[in-house]
Amino acid sequence: MPLAIRQAKADDAMNLAALAIQVWLHTYATTGIRKALAEYVLSEYTQAHFLERTADPAHLLLVAEADNHLVGYADLAFASPCATAPALRTELATLYIQEHFTGRGIGGRFLEACASEARRRCGDPGFWLSVYHLNARAIAFYRKHGFEAHGSFFFDFGGERHENFILIPTSDSSLENSI
Repeated sequence: MPLAIRQAKADDAMNLAALAIQVWLHTYATTGIRKALAEYVLSEYTQAHFLERTADPAHLLLVAEADNHLVGYADLAFASPCATAPALRTELATLYIQEHFTGRGIGGRFLEACASEARRRCGDPGFWLSVYHLNARAIAFYRKHGFEAHGSFFFDFGGERHENFILIPTSDSSLENSI
């Protein structure tokens, strides 16, 4: 199935909201749904949120589309310095791929597209990201693509704290070398 990565449009907002809810719950609701999770996901991942994000020049949303269906998205935030490596000012705020489409190279294509956009806009392909500390598959994916842990922070919602690792590119990052 041919896959295209393109910039998100306002018309994508509803599909982005549904995809984000699905992927976020798959990642965080590993023991089922409870009030804190439901409140967060239903208030954060809305059509209005994605309409705002697609219009915000400080962000770039890219979508992966297969046969006119969204299967993933990446949200690149510019002027978002890393707390543990302030020279990195571009953040990959989100990289979500629908479970049925993982393992097909889509994530790597998103990383390459994000590095290319970071270079185009900021003159530097480097960017940082954070990942849920229990998401072993995502951590392994980012390590494979040349990222390493560089501290952590806690994501708070509903009175709960969830540790996220901060990942930055290694000096011999495959992304840096592939662009």
